[in-house]
Amino acid sequence: MELELGLGVDSGILRTSREILSRYPLCDRCLGRLFANLGWGLSNADRGRSIKILLAMELHMLASRDDPEARRALYLASANGGEPFSSLYRHLYGENPPASGQCYICGGRVDDIIERFSRRAGESIAALGFRRFIIGVKPPSWSVDAEREIASVFSLQHWESIKSELKREIGKRIARIYGLEPDFDDPEVMVVLDIDRESIEAVIPSITLGIRVVKMARGLRIRRSGGRRSLEDLLSKMDLGREISIEIPIRDTSRYRILGGGCEAILEIRTPSPGVRDGERLSRSINSQPGQYRIEILGRGRRRTLEEAIRRTRRIVYRAYIYSERDLDEESIKRLEGIRDTAIEQKTPERIARLLGHSSERSVSGDIRVERVIRISRRTLEILFSLPTRIYVEEAITGDNGRTSPSISSILGSRLYPLEIDIVGIEI
Repeated sequence: MELELGLGVDSGILRTSREILSRYPLCDRCLGRLFANLGWGLSNADRGRSIKILLAMELHMLASRDDPEARRALYLASANGGEPFSSLYRHLYGENPPASGQCYICGGRVDDIIERFSRRAGESIAALGFRRFIIGVKPPSWSVDAEREIASVFSLQHWESIKSELKREIGKRIARIYGLEPDFDDPEVMVVLDIDRESIEAVIPSITLGIRVVKMARGLRIRRSGGRRSLEDLLSKMDLGREISIEIPIRDTSRYRILGGGCEAILEIRTPSPGVRDGERLSRSINSQPGQYRIEILGRGRRRTLEEAIRRTRRIVYRAYIYSERDLDEESIKRLEGIRDTAIEQKTPERIARLLGHSSERSVSGDIRVERVIRISRRTLEILFSLPTRIYVEEAITGDNGRTSPSISSILGSRLYPLEIDIVGIEI
């Protein structure tokens, strides 16, 4: 005989809950979690307890009508739901109710898991010196299988996983007890809780920053290389994190300064130290260091987005001081000043081919654009000009024994020696 429940408004939830509790023992939290997306501002424990109370009231009403199925339904509810069914069964029938079984999903452990892991995770975060955190949970495998089974058997549509509840409740408890701040967008540390293994792992996410770098002296590089001083070395000594790396869209050479508006680059800090995620503080800390670099923090971002931004670099503006093997007349200088978007072809420079092997040689093409020529002496010029990023500037000046054509040397009709080269602008 089908037991008819009397409340029309929530009879669907109550009927489903009664059917679930007739087959599976569940604690308040795990029953409530099966209806987690219904109601607002309630904990799953509140939901489960409320469902049990309302269902007990329904069964009490049916028992008062001498419904023959009420006693059996209340017996099963007592066995699988505990209170308030057990007390009601004892009150109505004067008999001890059946012993309540362990929760089929959590084994009666979920409250203990929340309490213990909140304490362990909170103490770990505080000990590391971080404030903003996010929680990751590897839930108990047996709980995951059990809740999926129930959701499937009863075609439940509004349930949430034990994983979601553990993440939320542990995070809230850590924030309340330890005064720490959950941060889903920019956490300083992610704490991964493995419930099966009873383990906690702190994962410190890398920081990826868009930066603008000015290099004010020669003899320095941006990236580490062969014992030369570099910006990466300087930053590594500042205890910003476990590992520092910088990616720039131009060739990294110690022979040129990077002036003007500087060069956009990507700075990645792996396992950053506490406080490093504050961009303004980081910028002040870097620029206060003795050295020949200045850095502007442009902002945070995904590596792919930042890489796309710096790939937009198309041309580099150079200022070069050159010495000519012979005196330069006005006609030669005017010829150079007239160079605008002149096509240029360049084979792999001889110095590069010697290092990499001549089998790696290739040709690239582009154009040279001369902006300004200033005579300093009969044989010395200051030239402001731009090239595509793929063209080597020194060889564009010297010609590299004909491997770059035309070159500034061939245009002037004289052998040239670069004295100083600076990057003074980058065009997108």
